[in-house]
Amino acid sequence: MRKIVSILGAVVALAGLPNAAMAATGNVPFAGLVTSTCVLTVGAPGVLAASTDFTNLSSFVAGGSAGTIAVLSTGTTFKVSAIAPTAFTSAPAGGGDAVNFSASYQGTGSTSIGSTPGTTATTVNSGLTNLSVNLAAIKSSGTFNGGAYTAEVVVRCE
Repeated sequence: MRKIVSILGAVVALAGLPNAAMAATGNVPFAGLVTSTCVLTVGAPGVLAASTDFTNLSSFVAGGSAGTIAVLSTGTTFKVSAIAPTAFTSAPAGGGDAVNFSASYQGTGSTSIGSTPGTTATTVNSGLTNLSVNLAAIKSSGTFNGGAYTAEVVVRCE
């Protein structure tokens, strides 16, 4: 009986001791989805300057500058283009008569693009491509009247 009492006393004594902490782990799963998209962010506006004979308003003429736009693509199936306007957004009276427009662009960054006619669609790589967009307005007859001229090139990523 003494043996049973000793064993019982040991069990009771052990039960009173604090239990050793047991480590526990759990895994928290995460998932994400990046959709294939193309985002355009307009930077600096372009500047049109007049040629010395006033028959050409262009970003290529001295005093003119290209506009900029950032193209951020998360896929490799997107193509960019730069569509020239068919008319000025605003111009002095007669300033928009007999004018032919053309746009072009070039790019650096994830896609290197040499000077390209605006109507030509170019595939962009995944990542950030910085485009410089140029515009030329050429009078087929006469000269540009004095005054302010505005136009917009539509850059597409599709």
